[in-house]
Amino acid sequence: MIIHGKLIKAKDLAKAAGVSRSTVIKYYGISRENYERVATERRKLAFELRSSGLKWKEVAEKMNTTNYSAIAYYRRYVALAKNK
Repeated sequence: MIIHGKLIKAKDLAKAAGVSRSTVIKYYGISRENYERVATERRKLAFELRSSGLKWKEVAEKMNTTNYSAIAYYRRYVALAKNK
């Protein structure tokens, strides 16, 4: 989790709050449905940007991620489309 720009582990946050790690994850985590929806959108965006002729660096900048993540999103989109 990132709080005030700092990465804080759920274990450390739980200890500070006096609750269990699983409680912290339950309250701060996102639901599986939301995660899958966001992941699908990001994979599609990477595919569309790359298909429009942008370089990987440009795709990554537009997605606010690294080159390797953009490539991974693209490859996953292609793999899932191939299996349908």
